[in-house]
This record gives sequence, structure tokens and C-alpha cells, in this order.
Amino acid sequence: MVKPLPAQVHKPNQSKSITAQDNTGIVLGENVYWNPSLLPNGHVVLIGASGSGKTQTLKALAYELPKLFPRLKILVIDFHGDQELPNEVCYPLNMESPYGINPLVIDLDTKGGGPNLQAIAVAAILKKALLLGANQEGLVISILNSCYKQLGISQENFTSWSNQPPTFAHVRGEIDSRIESGCKESQKLALKLAATFQYGIFNKPQPSLDAPIIRFDLSALGKVPGLSAIASETLVKQLMDSHRLMGEVTNKTPRTYIFLDECKEVRGSRAVDAVLADGRKFGLNACLASQRDAHISDNVIANSSSKIVLAVDQAEVARVAKRFRFAENLVAQLQPLEALIRMGTQGYKCRIRPFYDRVLG
Repeated sequence: MVKPLPAQVHKPNQSKSITAQDNTGIVLGENVYWNPSLLPNGHVVLIGASGSGKTQTLKALAYELPKLFPRLKILVIDFHGDQELPNEVCYPLNMESPYGINPLVIDLDTKGGGPNLQAIAVAAILKKALLLGANQEGLVISILNSCYKQLGISQENFTSWSNQPPTFAHVRGEIDSRIESGCKESQKLALKLAATFQYGIFNKPQPSLDAPIIRFDLSALGKVPGLSAIASETLVKQLMDSHRLMGEVTNKTPRTYIFLDECKEVRGSRAVDAVLADGRKFGLNACLASQRDAHISDNVIANSSSKIVLAVDQAEVARVAKRFRFAENLVAQLQPLEALIRMGTQGYKCRIRPFYDRVLG
């Protein structure tokens, strides 16, 4: 359910920190501090046109957060290949890479996991990314259930959930088997999945997500429609699943931050919506950004306590001002690296201290 927006508050020229306590947080710029543990949730939504300083702002947040929370993990889902960070572990996903992502990894939560529910979730991801029809979605569920059963994994036997899961190589084999048996619907589905199978990233071993700073470089996947969306949705879901298993945090100290620089790739994502709605309880937070207002859903804005508006295209000024609750003239006058920032009900204007300045400084 979309939460109502807070009352509009404008303090664009305020130069002092929010409170004396807040100066222990991250300096965004000009004595404006940000500490997600002092807000209702740690989620961030950021909008800025090309050249506005969006990438520098995102990297600045990702760079500073582990200093504020030493045990924090950062996962960057990088669609353009320009989000590199110091001391990161980078996994490029392309046809030559030894790394992949496996959407068929099972959620081990006995209350809401198992192969049957994973099959439904994966079918929904494929339906959205590849525009499958209802019949094809049902066929995918049937095929995935068969793949799990072939490896001895069943919904009824919880211990089997820890078995090595199938990959899309198994899915392709099951589809081919059904085609040989004369299933015409499987032939149509094979055509829909042809590019996905050929690229092969969902057949390869998935690396561990345990390193402090991990970046998945998805820049090569943009050449094939749907691959980036499937990969990003899978990663977000796996993190949400694993954090639910960890249990709720006793305070607002975050465990993990997901950075996603292209909201359009995850617009309408069930996994992202789950993080925005419930991630805070389990220490999982998201920082979502876009160049275009149309790519940011109402749900993202309503469920993010921190909102950052950088310079946007003049054609978008009126709508951005209304949705982010800032005066239109303030949005229209923004220059590169100038930002309007809302934390809870409080609004600020400052010049962002960019990532390159933080590293050099």
C-alpha cells in the first residue's frame, strides 16, 4: 500500500546540520548531514539528468556509508559500467565472463520459500522481462517444477532445498525434451527464451555475495532485451530472501545497501517493492536513481525517507517539483552537483561534495 507523502516543508537555504546528533552522519555538502539510522527508513531515491552529478552523488554515498557503518555491505548493480568503487569485488556479466546469476536458487525460508514458490517467482520475472503470455507463464512454472524434481528437490522435503539447484541449462533441456514430445507451446516458449539461453549468463556459477563491496557490471547485457531486468531482479530477490532468514534487526543500523542506477530496469519489480516495504526491518536498504521521472514509481518515492533532486531536464521540472515536493523555481534553477534534499519532512539545498573530491581529499 502506498504511504501518503509527508507535509511539504521547504528549507532550501538552511546551512546548519539538522541536529547536533546528525553531524555524526555523512556530509552530503555544505554542512548538510545524512544519517539513515535516524530516519524512518534508510531508502534513498535520486533523480538527475545526464551531467547533473548523479553518478558522483551515488558513488559518494556508497563510498561513505561503510565509514558510518563499518559492518555494512554494499551491492552495486551497475547497468552502465561507471559505478566502480575503491576496494570493490567486481563481477562483469557477459558472454566471456566465468560468472553468472542463477534465478533458480531457492529461498530457504520454510514459511515462504521452496521450489514451488521459487518457480512462481521466476516465472513472474520472465513474464515481465520477456513479455510472456499467461499460458507461457504457466508453462514456465511447470517446466521449472520438473527441473527441480529431476534434481531431487521437492516442496515437501525441506532438506532437499539445499541441494544444488538447476540452472537455465536444465530449463533448456526440459524445453527441448517437451518439443521432441510434440509440445507446440514449448516451441513458442523456446523462441521467447532463445536469446536468454544463447547468452548463457544464467547457466554459469554465481559468485558469493559475502564481500564487503560487490559490483555486478551488467553493462554488456543491455544489448539483449530483458537480460538486465532478469539479472537485477534476481539479485535483489536473493538479498531480500537472505535478509529475511537473518531475522529482524534490533535497531535501524543497516546490514546491506543495494545501489541501482536505473529505476526503469526494476520499475514494477516485486523484489524491489518488497525491499522498500519490509527491507528496513531486516537491515536491507535500497538507493534507487534515474535520469527520468517517468522511470520512478510512486511506490519508490512514497517509501523512501531520503529524496535527492539534482538538475533535471527543463521539460521535467514541473512534474519533478510536484512529486518530490519542492518549489518549481528551485528545481528549475539547479546547476550540476546542486541538490534539493528531503530527509523525512525536512528540506535542504546544498552543493553535493562529489565522490572524486572525497577520494582525493
